[in-house]
Amino acid sequence: MAGVEAFRFFLALRGEAKREEVRARFPRLVPLLQALGEEVEARGETFYLKSPLRLSWFAPLFRTQYAPLLPEAERALALERLLEAAFRSAEAGEAPVEGEGLLGVARLFQRGSEALLKGDYREALHRFGEGLGLLEKAGLPFPATALALLAWAQEASAPEVRAGKPPARPWSGPGPPSPGKRRKGFSPRPQRRGGPG
Repeated sequence: MAGVEAFRFFLALRGEAKREEVRARFPRLVPLLQALGEEVEARGETFYLKSPLRLSWFAPLFRTQYAPLLPEAERALALERLLEAAFRSAEAGEAPVEGEGLLGVARLFQRGSEALLKGDYREALHRFGEGLGLLEKAGLPFPATALALLAWAQEASAPEVRAGKPPARPWSGPGPPSPGKRRKGFSPRPQRRGGPG
């Protein structure tokens, strides 16, 4: 059904969306909800995708739905979500995502996140640096997720940390949370919702 993937992408980017916001974007809402079935949860006037954010399902969606014609704010949010998914996939032990371009950037951040979580900060910095270099070459701004992961790796590799002082994370919880609710930079809350498993 036309619009199903666009609707899934819309919810994936926002984490949650109010009914009136959804209807403004997708007037034929009922068929879309029927098509997605149990992938979507409704609580009161708010819709969510049920499954946690992972590259295993978000990367194919990103590949088909991310386009230069998207509004700039939506492209920026999509890139933010892509790198958040890279971290979450590293946490979950998923295989590295395949693909070129921005999916290649996501793969570098996924591998960097794996290294970061294992305590291999030099490797993490190397992978994050490669990913940021590709974003710079493409003329794209650095997402907050990318900068926060880089800051975490830099602080964790500092001499006083290696001597035994634990690094301060740029967020609380296991990693960068989803932007389910609007936030300034990173929310202190852990990830909430994602998309289809």
